[in-house]
Amino acid sequence: MTTAEPVTHGPRARTLRVGGVLALVIALVALIGWLLWPSPPGHLVMHSGTADYIVTVTLDSPRMGDTGIDIELTDRAGRSVDGAVVRVQAVEPRMGYSDAPVTASASGAGRYRAPDVSFMMTGPWDLRVSIVVGGATDQLSVPLWISG
Repeated sequence: MTTAEPVTHGPRARTLRVGGVLALVIALVALIGWLLWPSPPGHLVMHSGTADYIVTVTLDSPRMGDTGIDIELTDRAGRSVDGAVVRVQAVEPRMGYSDAPVTASASGAGRYRAPDVSFMMTGPWDLRVSIVVGGATDQLSVPLWISG
């Protein structure tokens, strides 16, 4: 009695090879897509200042819609500034769109939070920050880009 040897050149073998190569290509494309897929942006941290203050502005998300903004305020010597009135206003400079300024509430030593600042379209924006301490007012504008 003789035993049959496996057929390695028939149509079934070719179908198996094509299926295996196709599965490998699909897995490779899925891996590349997963690695290149844009992830949601994290916080955007920007540094600026005036003659009297160093200001760190942190956006929860630099995307279109409402976002929270944290302001850290120190004097030029690096000491936190408490008791300030901080207002934040987003202005779209090309069309002049803006909402009313949002007053940030104190959230710690030299820290202030504006919970809902609106960015209604993508593109360039100016974040205007007004700082009132005692009777003095300082203002600054921080440019940023909002994505979709």
